[in-house]
Amino acid sequence: MKISPARLRGHLATFVLTLSIFLAVFRPLGAAELTTMRLGHNGLTSEVPFYVGRDAGIFAKHGFNLEPVLITGGSTSIQALLGKSLDLLLGGATPMLYAVLHGAEMKIVAGLNNRIPFSLLSQPEIRNGAQLKGKKLGITRFGSNTDFIARLAAAEFGLNPKTDLTIIQSGSPDARLNAMRARVIDATFFNLEQAMVARKLGYNLLLDFIDKDIEYAHIAVIAREDTLKNQPEMLRRFLRAYVDAIRYHKTHKEEAVKKSLQLQKNLDRQIAEQAYEINLRTLPDDARVSVKGVQLVIDAAALEDPKAKTFTPQQLMDLSFLP
Repeated sequence: MKISPARLRGHLATFVLTLSIFLAVFRPLGAAELTTMRLGHNGLTSEVPFYVGRDAGIFAKHGFNLEPVLITGGSTSIQALLGKSLDLLLGGATPMLYAVLHGAEMKIVAGLNNRIPFSLLSQPEIRNGAQLKGKKLGITRFGSNTDFIARLAAAEFGLNPKTDLTIIQSGSPDARLNAMRARVIDATFFNLEQAMVARKLGYNLLLDFIDKDIEYAHIAVIAREDTLKNQPEMLRRFLRAYVDAIRYHKTHKEEAVKKSLQLQKNLDRQIAEQAYEINLRTLPDDARVSVKGVQLVIDAAALEDPKAKTFTPQQLMDLSFLP
């Protein structure tokens, strides 16, 4: 018995519809849709655990499709968070505080790096901090972590950042390295891996903040106030995933090193392994931010804006969502 083409098409349409209904009704529990989390970040050092955790399926296990978004500059990423092009931000307490001073509503909900992971490197002919007087110091942007750290470095060398240095916005680490090569700037800050690369190129190490072990809220998990109010359970779930990712990262060195090499093409394996070992010291197991580190940010900001003195660390933090 022959079936007409029209009737065949009808049977096929019925089959497809039935299959669609079956799949929708009997979808496995593990196939539930994931919540997309747009996570902004400024660097690729302390932030590696999030990439490792994503690849290991940790965030998916907690119901998230993690989308890391790399943004150059702390103040720029703060604006992206406020503009809701990001859901959460791995950012500095310094640019966050400056935003809060201008009316932004956001809080630190967890910590990621409670130490200053930067080194100050200079042109080969500059041998000590005193020789920086009258020189050009490159930072990412005004109001960024590197802007704050520039003032700490100046104080370390007995220099006034306003009168003894010319501070220049020089962009990303790669852009700052290019500015050093072109001698547009005389010194700048690099994170762990970048500093190792710069030293191999012949630049002088003037100051290593890692060795000083200064408590500082360098990178924290920052959320808008509306997220805390309207999505508390989502935030708790994400922070549980975050803690799991940190612990996984600390026990899976090979995966972490490979991910660092993949994310930063200019690294060699030795540098990536050294950076991993240093990161083990700066990543908090409990994901809590350093209260002392937040206070340091407030004290430094108060030198520029006396209004900062009216804030306490507790007013800038809400750690109640942590597991």
